[in-house]
Amino acid sequence: MLDLRKFAEEFVATGWYRDKTQADRDNLVIDAIDERDRDQPSRNKALVDWLNYYRVLMGFSSEARIGVADQILGFADGRGGKSLGLDRCVILSEFGKLEAGIKKITPRDVTSLTSKGLWCCYPNDVPIYDRNAVTVLRVISRIRRTAPEPGRSRYASFLDLWIRLYREIEPVIDQADLTDCTYKVRVLDQLLWYLGDTGFYDEADSPFA
Repeated sequence: MLDLRKFAEEFVATGWYRDKTQADRDNLVIDAIDERDRDQPSRNKALVDWLNYYRVLMGFSSEARIGVADQILGFADGRGGKSLGLDRCVILSEFGKLEAGIKKITPRDVTSLTSKGLWCCYPNDVPIYDRNAVTVLRVISRIRRTAPEPGRSRYASFLDLWIRLYREIEPVIDQADLTDCTYKVRVLDQLLWYLGDTGFYDEADSPFA
């Protein structure tokens, strides 16, 4: 049986999850989200640049990219607080609200885009949905026979599995040096990204090499 806690301990011990460049990039967008008195074009640019880095605006026109940023910033400015308590039901509710706003700009699937926009608003609570993370969680679910409830949305299923895993390894994350990785949820994001990376067998990219 896969011992995820043990693997997480080994992963954290390498410090591979710490990335100052990424942390600086994340902090820039979170500042733009939180600084409501900043001019709107500056906030839009910071958010669009961050979303472009994660390649979730590919195929969007410049106008549509600004529209998406406006939706995320409008959502952020309407927040009642900055924490969702890592509560699955609350996260799903907020995800649905933001997704509905983004879908006013585009009819395409925006699951990954919405999760990233939502993370910018609640960086302590929201897991980022991406292909690597989904792939790994599916494998873990199959091995452990812990499939999510049927008939749920892709993000709801992802969130169920992610929170189960996070709660299991949270004690390991709590002991981690979060220098250059300010937000605890990003440690698991990095672990899932590493496990799901198509270059997994490239020793140059492995923290265990």
